[in-house]
Amino acid sequence: MTDRPTHRERAAEVVREVADRLADPEDVAGTAQAPDNLLRYPGNPQPVWNPLLLSDGYPGVALLFAELAAQEPEMRGRAHAYLTAGLASGIALLPQSLYGGMVALAFAGHTAATGFGGYGTMLAGLDAHITGHARGRAREDRERALAGRPVGAWTRYDVLDGTAGVGRYLLARYEHGGEEARATVEPALRDVLESLVATATADDVEWEGVRRPVWWITEGLEYGLDEHVNLGLAHGVCGPLALLSLAWRAGVRVDRQDEAIERMMGLLTRWRVTDGTGPRWPHLMNREHLASGQPHGRGRDSWCYGAAGTARAVYLAGAALDRADWREEAHTALHGALSAATEKGTVDSALCHGWAGLLHLAQRTEQDSGDPAYRPLVDDLAGRVVEGFDPEAPFGYRYHHHLAPRDLDRPGFLEGAAGIALALHSYATGQPPATSWDGALLIR
Repeated sequence: MTDRPTHRERAAEVVREVADRLADPEDVAGTAQAPDNLLRYPGNPQPVWNPLLLSDGYPGVALLFAELAAQEPEMRGRAHAYLTAGLASGIALLPQSLYGGMVALAFAGHTAATGFGGYGTMLAGLDAHITGHARGRAREDRERALAGRPVGAWTRYDVLDGTAGVGRYLLARYEHGGEEARATVEPALRDVLESLVATATADDVEWEGVRRPVWWITEGLEYGLDEHVNLGLAHGVCGPLALLSLAWRAGVRVDRQDEAIERMMGLLTRWRVTDGTGPRWPHLMNREHLASGQPHGRGRDSWCYGAAGTARAVYLAGAALDRADWREEAHTALHGALSAATEKGTVDSALCHGWAGLLHLAQRTEQDSGDPAYRPLVDDLAGRVVEGFDPEAPFGYRYHHHLAPRDLDRPGFLEGAAGIALALHSYATGQPPATSWDGALLIR
């Protein structure tokens, strides 16, 4: 491998190239909406682009230019162009979540505001709608838990669609939005935290004559999934665990919040497995796993599922409640996950379940802990991401998926070029992000 300075310079070159290819929102949207650039889910072909998705839409690409503009004022126009395009696309068309609709647009606007200011009027207007919606969702979730019912669907509580993601936006506004924003969002943020605490501290529930954990998923099951408890960071209990831990560290605390963190950690400890690479946690636990007491073997470790993302949530819990044993467990698990990652299991460069996600988890934890053991792992992961750059691809990277007719051109945040460039930018600068963009991953 090349020496570190050259390696960082190459990463910076890739970031610059990707940013130039994403410069024009109209051109990007046109390329992303090509007729064959879609996922062929059974009976439900889906294009990869939607204007108001944080994953693949205008808000997601805006995050890249907001981060770059924090040091490069000439990038502000690009960030603004993407936010303007998102606002013009109709914010009421999607269910409201961190990754779609007005919350996605607001998160991107807030990220830009933390990078270079402005957007106060837009954000104040969005906050008024978002907080009312969030309080209604939180009330329903809390009532569900108190009635002894399982969560039912991960979209009620998770990072992408549920209250953990919305709560992360509210926490960002509470911490960095100014006094007026704090006053607006704090009641809704506390409602969200209380709803997640109510769920996390609830007893096991009766479901079809059997006692199940309150986190039991019974709805929205597709593509062969059975009813289960989800342990991943994207759709599982680790999203609420991360949010409650981050809020605790920020001084936003509700009754029994520390108990809720401990209860979720107890669930993870119950199903933790140790193999030759260290501790790991299963992606999910279905009826068969619960009956046998045996989880499945090590799957792909990534941000969304597996030991890498789960380790970050465990680390945040350890930092919140000052549990050195949890932090040490997280370090061991993350090192093991990074060491076990292979091209066979990790087939793309993106944040969600690709090399960029592993890179950013590693460098974030290195920055927080100061542990020099992460340095060679970070350098190796950055090299893999840089090597994935394809000059023939419209956005510099292509995304492989078994349900796609071809490798996909995705410009966005979670599974596309903008997110990859954000991880590489942090590596190239050797600094934590200047904005709050990686809050959308619930890793800070």
